[in-house]
Amino acid sequence: EINSKMAHKSGFVNIVGSPNVGKSTLMNQLIGEKLSIVTSKAQTTRHRILGIVNDDDHQIVFSDTPGVVNSAYKLHDNMMEYVNSSIKDADV
Repeated sequence: EINSKMAHKSGFVNIVGSPNVGKSTLMNQLIGEKLSIVTSKAQTTRHRILGIVNDDDHQIVFSDTPGVVNSAYKLHDNMMEYVNSSIKDADV
């Protein structure tokens, strides 16, 4: 019985990268739902968006993050805080 409990695995996967490279599209494909906004306009994702995939033997929490930018405005600073915090708590 202990082995069956340990067979279930879970983890956090954060999707991080440059603006407008398909991070939101990738997350939507991975979770099988249209959860993140997908548009050709850069910097549409302004905070972390979480999507969870459950199966009998695993659970994966995906995190879609804003694009990594050099901060020029306070808004960029705030968006980069989401990116930096997601990097710290990621398993992958």
